Formats: sequence, structure tokens, C-alpha cells
Amino acid sequence: MKRLLQLVMLVSCFAMLATVANAQATRTWVSGVGDDLNPCSRTAPCKTFAGAFSKTATGGEISVLDPGGYGTLTITKAITVDGGTGSGWGSTLFSSVNGFIINITTNLTTDRVILRNLSINGAGTTLGVDGIRFLDGEQLTVENVVIFNSSGDGIEINQSQNSTTHLRNVTMNNVGTGIKINSAVGTQALVTMDNCAIRANTNGFDAIANVRAAVNNSTFDKGTNCFRTSGSGSIINANGILATYCTNGVQASAGSTINLSNSFVVQNSNGIVLNGGTINSLDGNSVASNTSNGAFSGPKTPKQ
Repeated sequence: MKRLLQLVMLVSCFAMLATVANAQATRTWVSGVGDDLNPCSRTAPCKTFAGAFSKTATGGEISVLDPGGYGTLTITKAITVDGGTGSGWGSTLFSSVNGFIINITTNLTTDRVILRNLSINGAGTTLGVDGIRFLDGEQLTVENVVIFNSSGDGIEINQSQNSTTHLRNVTMNNVGTGIKINSAVGTQALVTMDNCAIRANTNGFDAIANVRAAVNNSTFDKGTNCFRTSGSGSIINANGILATYCTNGVQASAGSTINLSNSFVVQNSNGIVLNGGTINSLDGNSVASNTSNGAFSGPKTPKQ
């Protein structure tokens, strides 16, 4: 009898372990008609991103079956959230709160997050705060994402460790600051931006400290500062950008450098603003139709 009881207990333990293992799938699904009590499979999807997150394995993916609002999400492990295309298109409403928070404290090289094909909307009686906050983690990729109606930042990167962020085909409208980047002393925030469009109420692009960025073929307009550094320790390489309809087009603060090429700085109150920093014109820039065009640090002067 004793041996039988031990055998039953052993089998029960294995069954429990199997249940826990099966609770997290590599791919989970959400649907507007789902339920977070479901296992988040394709045939029994969950209702929210948060509901699916706990049932998705580290490094796995949450996929959207149909258009719908799937809620905010705090991300504490490597994962992909894909809003889908065609019949899909995941949306998040984040009135008065933040949309997505990435805070992975394990500090592993595998701590990578991808947010893809999403609409992040802060509309409501009280606007949402930040669309995406990247507070800790190795790497964040944001592609084919729209962020709008935010009282704070479209994307805020504020880390005390080295980090990498890739933005591709990201659009932001009616946000306080489009992308704000800050990294602690002794660390660097690496950022790439391609084919992005930012219409911000305050700053389109704001590198505060210790930023290394490559910005390509992107538009910044309708803010106080279209494109700027506001602290020290940053080197920004911008190619093919348009900075327009701002108080200040391109501005560099003390201890930082912006290298500009093949770009247009037009129809701002102030075009090139040297706020103690360095702005170099490398090749192919046009600075015109600003109330004050300003002048580059070198090696070329703006076309008038």
C-alpha cells in the first residue's frame, strides 16, 4: 500500500509538471471574441495581450486573429506581439495610463522584444501617458506601428544599461514628444530609425544623454523642436530627414554632435540652432525658408 501511494504521488507530480509546461506555448492567440480563461490556442484564443502573456513561453509570440482592442501590457520577458495584417490588426487603448512597458530585469542578450503591426491609441477623457516605455531590456524592435493621442511620449527609452532600439515604419501623431532617449552615465542607448514620421506637440526626436543614433528617411514636424539633442554625450547621424513647421528645426546641445546629410530643414522659425553643440553638414543638405536659417558648425554652410 505504501509503495502504491508513493507511485500515485509520483505520477501526480509528473502530471502537474506536464500541466505547467503545457501552460506556456511558443505561440498564443488573441481574438475580440476570446476569453482569458482559454488556453490562448488558435481555436480557443484569449481576450487580451495580458491574458495571453502569462501563457506564452519566453521568446514566444502573441498573434492577433481579428481586429480588436487587446489592452495594455507590461512585458517582463522576451516576446513578440504581432497585431497581424489583412483580417488582423491589433489595437491598444491606453487612456490615462501607459500602453506598453518593457521592463526585463534579467539583463540577458536574449532579452529581445518585438512589437509589430499595432495601433496604440491613448484616446479618452484623459489622454494616455506614454505609448511605449522601454525601461530595461537588451533590445526592442518596433515596426509598422502607429502611436497617437498621447500626453507624454510616443516612445520613451530610459535605461541604466546598454540597449538597442530599432524603429521601422513607425508613425506618431498628437504626442507630447515623439521619441525621447536617455541612457545613464557609462552606458549607451543605440537607436536606428527608418521611414518614420513623427508629428509631436513638443519634440519630435529628443536625445537627452549618451545616445548613438542612425536616423534615415524620416519626417519630423509641427513641434517646438523637430529634431534635437538636449544633453551631452550623444552622437546622432541623420540622413534624409525632413524637419519642418517647428520653432527649432535641428538643435544640438553642449557636448553632443549631430551629423546631417541629404536632409531638408525648411519652414521653421529657426533652422539650424547651435545651443552649445555641434551640427555638421556632410552633404546634400538644404536649409531654406526658415525665419532664421542659422549656420552649421562645419564643414559646409546651408544652401540659401
